[in-house]
Amino acid sequence: MELFFYRGVLSNFGDELNLWLWPRLLDGAFDGEGDLFFGIGSNIRAGFPAGRRKVVLGAGYGAYSPQPERDGSWAFYFVRGKLTARVLGLDESLGIGDAGIYIRSCKVPRQRIGGKVAFIPHWESIWRGRWQEVCRLAGLHFVDPTGPVDAVLADIASADFVVTEAMHGAIVADALRVPWIALRPTHDIHHMKWHDWASALGMEIDWQHVPGSSLLEIALQHAPSGGRLSKSLSLQRRATAFLRDSTPDWVVRRTADRLHALATGAEPRLSSDAAIESVHSRMLDQLQQFSRQEGMGRVLV
Repeated sequence: MELFFYRGVLSNFGDELNLWLWPRLLDGAFDGEGDLFFGIGSNIRAGFPAGRRKVVLGAGYGAYSPQPERDGSWAFYFVRGKLTARVLGLDESLGIGDAGIYIRSCKVPRQRIGGKVAFIPHWESIWRGRWQEVCRLAGLHFVDPTGPVDAVLADIASADFVVTEAMHGAIVADALRVPWIALRPTHDIHHMKWHDWASALGMEIDWQHVPGSSLLEIALQHAPSGGRLSKSLSLQRRATAFLRDSTPDWVVRRTADRLHALATGAEPRLSSDAAIESVHSRMLDQLQQFSRQEGMGRVLV
């Protein structure tokens, strides 16, 4: 099988987690040929060759592109949540959970450093904003979502709790039993996938908000998602870099003050132990079923 996941201009923790995770779960399943395999990510969409089989184990629909045709070339073992199941016309019982929850099987050590509060921006916020400066002023530990997967995992596992704009920052933290606070993403289009994941765990997302850390982010926050201004600001990076680089210091300080207030005043969330254990158990059952039915990949956990 070929492991399929999104790769942008910058690497992204949630997507790169595929390369880290699946070899630890399945031995010998991925040789880069044959069927396409969809694990972590909002990758269920139209546009794939109808003649090539697509196998889904925990991926989701992200509302970024049209839905796929149900043409018999898709095999769904389970999807990220109830919203994806609903959109695709699947039984809601297949909305088991995000594949990132398999991190519970990988025995990532929880080595808590007292007083460490981690902040994880969305990977696109790395170039749009000035979050490292904000975190330095706010007293939070900045986690680069474009960095090595091992480094991001270690930062999450050692935190008292995380404040995260990156969805897989919350998913991995929750799976490792690290409390988290969800920061509202700049673009509303990202919301659906959060609610999808949460639906499988019986949760609602309690969004928190802080102002943008740069003039560019502030402009994007006020631009309608998918509109001409939003697309222009997102795509014309050279033309808009000055909005980031010319941001007055008071804007950065204001955002830092709000982030500090959020980290000291908001109540971090965590799914119930019963919910995460049930979801993980069902996901492991589907992993075994995948291995048996596809006749490939020895399950390692």
